[in-house]
Amino acid sequence: MIFAGSFNQDIGGVVALHKLCDMLRREGHDAYLWPETLPKFELTSPFKTGRRLWRYHRRKQAALYKTWPGLQTPIAHQSDLREAIVVYPEVIDGNPLRAKHVVRWLLHKPGFHTKRINFGPEERFFFYLKAFDDPSLNPDGENLLRVPAFSADFYRQTNFGERHGTCYLMRKGKGRKIVHDLKDSVLVDGMSHAETAQVFNRVQTFISYDTYTLYSVFAALCGCVSIVIPDEGVTKAQWFPDPRDRCGLAYGFDDIEHAVQTRHLLQAQLQAQEEETKESVRRFAVKCAEYFPV
Repeated sequence: MIFAGSFNQDIGGVVALHKLCDMLRREGHDAYLWPETLPKFELTSPFKTGRRLWRYHRRKQAALYKTWPGLQTPIAHQSDLREAIVVYPEVIDGNPLRAKHVVRWLLHKPGFHTKRINFGPEERFFFYLKAFDDPSLNPDGENLLRVPAFSADFYRQTNFGERHGTCYLMRKGKGRKIVHDLKDSVLVDGMSHAETAQVFNRVQTFISYDTYTLYSVFAALCGCVSIVIPDEGVTKAQWFPDPRDRCGLAYGFDDIEHAVQTRHLLQAQLQAQEEETKESVRRFAVKCAEYFPV
């Protein structure tokens, strides 16, 4: 059971949750989505939870919940919760479904978005990137669970001629100090993928104030010099411990040479990661069965 928001191709965490459900089903597992706004009916509190369900359906919230047609992501029923292993992203507070078996998937550093950490003592942890793992919470440092959250085919280089100017992105870096010249620099926040790809194929340099966004990879795939503005006190090795994750990316303006020299490796690295993700999903299913035996 995967606790997820409505599908939105601009929110990488939501895309990852929906794709995890799809990949598990393609591996032959019973996997369902539980919409994060859907209340659970509790026999211990039938009137209170029943009224919440009534309001949910009265407001037609079920019709507003979106899935992606190409993914196998059926919506769960109340009966599917019995003995289910529930996967929550790190942004969810506590255990809203009161599940007996809980997996917490760290799609970012714990507490980064919510400024608090409220996880249960019996939860098991998996992480999307090693940089998001927290050894104080997770005793198993091998629990990588990474699924492809985008199609690399969408972002590709179409301009092999002249390029001019810069573009930049804030997103999760909103509020950070701007360190580049904003004159004629294009802010891509809020643009569609098609619009963003066009900008990436027009400008020379992309600058990201969000240190872990996939848009840095998108920009490099389109031929930009892709620069990530470092977080204070975070070294390059701490940012991405695996050097393969840094292909085509510059960690600061002094690292541009690395981005240029490794950009040609990016496509092959993404293809290799796609194969690795299939294996990580298989390992995830095996480990869940070990953690929560029937």
